[in-house]
Amino acid sequence: IVSPIGIGVEKFWVAALAGRSGIGTPTLFDSSKLPLECRIVGEVHDFNPRLWMPAPTAKIAGRFSQFAVAAAKMALQDGHLSLADTDTDRFMVSIGSSMSGLTDVEQPNFVAFLHGDDVRPWTVLEYPGHAATSHVAISVGARGQTTSPATACVAGLDSIAWAAEKISRAQATAVLAGATETPLSPACMEAFRALGALASWPGLPAEASRPFDKLRCGLVLAEGAAILIVEDEENARARGAPIYARILGYASATEGAHMRNVDATGEPAARAMTMAMDGAGLTRNDIDYICAHGNSLVDYDASETAGIKLTLKERAWSVPVSSIKSMCGQALAASGAMQTVATCLAIRDGIVPPTINYSVRDPACDLDYVPNIARRVRVRTALIHAQSIGGSHSALILGAPC
Repeated sequence: IVSPIGIGVEKFWVAALAGRSGIGTPTLFDSSKLPLECRIVGEVHDFNPRLWMPAPTAKIAGRFSQFAVAAAKMALQDGHLSLADTDTDRFMVSIGSSMSGLTDVEQPNFVAFLHGDDVRPWTVLEYPGHAATSHVAISVGARGQTTSPATACVAGLDSIAWAAEKISRAQATAVLAGATETPLSPACMEAFRALGALASWPGLPAEASRPFDKLRCGLVLAEGAAILIVEDEENARARGAPIYARILGYASATEGAHMRNVDATGEPAARAMTMAMDGAGLTRNDIDYICAHGNSLVDYDASETAGIKLTLKERAWSVPVSSIKSMCGQALAASGAMQTVATCLAIRDGIVPPTINYSVRDPACDLDYVPNIARRVRVRTALIHAQSIGGSHSALILGAPC
């Protein structure tokens, strides 16, 4: 995982459990003349792409591809998996992205073109969404099917679910699955500000992302990547690999109503969550923890809360719900994959990360959001929910390994 609160699983997890914010002011671009909302970001620091790819490749690859390759190689190291011992023709890659290389490849080259400079010849290769997937496949030697979901903020979960289906059908030996995102640029920030989506928090940037809190005032745009190995459990055990969780169920639904407005009743979110539980053969009594989308938008958080209530009914108030976006910000497609990493670790360690910056209760958001302090919880089954602008909802259910 490559995140604003740490690069690598253990650094990420230590920071998450400590409630450490990775949100601050931009260093990737000059924000001094931009509106307040564009001066609050979740940025990855101390990332060196040359640790993960050859210098010539690192020079031309977009930052979103660099993140993806780094996260993929970390996953292989953690999983004790060498492709030298694997059927590479059946080793697949699925990396989602929402903004692709728009901000760090296409926009700078177009600006250079407007100033009379030449466009770099590799630009058309590096900014499409599939570039990150291709870089991962090339860097690890995978020769199976590749795919690049572009379903916005649900792409991370969709990518992992696609991988699980390939494994369940015995079409792949293993899949590197997740998402990557690098949306931080002046133009992209201004586009989100124009939509009215960015936080206008007047205080410290670290306090700006405050999911479910009554004082929340918008999301904090962020970058990052998270990639997991999805494979048959027996193969992982035979290799002595650490097994974090089992994928029990998945479902996706859409509102089919509006590009920006969200269904206030929470019915579409509940539909996705309920279908995921049904597919896993579970009931609301089986859910121990929900890793929520919780992006700090006023209407989105209220709608998600309503959806959880519809799904869990009377149990909704007794199941802990938390949002890592309070610390990491909204990394679009990468967020769902980052939520999956956090949930795997919650299952492993029996502790759930907090929702930080929670200070004032909102009557519309009245569940147990694990405010500010991580909590010991025996997590055997967890539900992850993600939603995107445009009305898509995805839900993934993870269970503890046997």
